[in-house]
Amino acid sequence: MTTPPDPTRTDPTDPLPPEKFSSWEAALDQSLLKPIQVSVLQTMVDEGHASTLANAASILDLQETIIHPPEHMWGS
Repeated sequence: MTTPPDPTRTDPTDPLPPEKFSSWEAALDQSLLKPIQVSVLQTMVDEGHASTLANAASILDLQETIIHPPEHMWGS
């Protein structure tokens, strides 16, 4: 028996469920990020990868447009 596809999944090959927001930067501006998500941005700032939380969010948005998780994971 097969499991019916989950209609909330945008990419069936992506093992992670989609986020509730489409842009880190917009979610930060609208205060939609959970504390753990803000801590990801803060870690990027603390480690010198970004100068501000907004800059870190912008970097993550860019990475999500460039890196397709299933392709990146399998090196396709």
